[in-house]
Amino acid sequence: MYNRFDGMWRKLQTYQSGEELFGLPTTDYPDLAQIRKELNLLQKLYKLYNDVIDRVNSYYDIPWGEVNIEEINNELMEFQNRCRKLPKGLKEWPAFFALKKTIDDFNDMCPLLELMANRAMKPRHWQRIMDSLKHTFELESEGFCLKNILEAPLLQHKEDIEVTIM
Repeated sequence: MYNRFDGMWRKLQTYQSGEELFGLPTTDYPDLAQIRKELNLLQKLYKLYNDVIDRVNSYYDIPWGEVNIEEINNELMEFQNRCRKLPKGLKEWPAFFALKKTIDDFNDMCPLLELMANRAMKPRHWQRIMDSLKHTFELESEGFCLKNILEAPLLQHKEDIEVTIM
């Protein structure tokens, strides 16, 4: 779509240059200018959206014992800053809300993950978490990754988990 529009935009510029060359009044196409503006905004939004999705998906493969919550928090903070810096016009688009929700949800999970990754966690804590979530974690499994934790409904039971661990 963007390449097709790019071709149309180049033709517009060529035609306008021709009009100027022959001393004709330059024809404006406000709809094309608006479409160009919106496509440029969409490119910014989807670049950040893809960066966030790619990074969050990469977290899923981190072995549970190697999870670095501080690093994840820093990356999420960077994404939030980039999100805030997006042009105001983008902040009303559904794709922006989806992006913000992805960042905010993961950001809300980080304190829980930090508590759960604490070395002081005992099997009894894990058992209580599993009971309140009605979800089983195979902690001793060789391939146990962050993905296995994130599959559980953590945010829906955030308070229960915090109480259980504290």
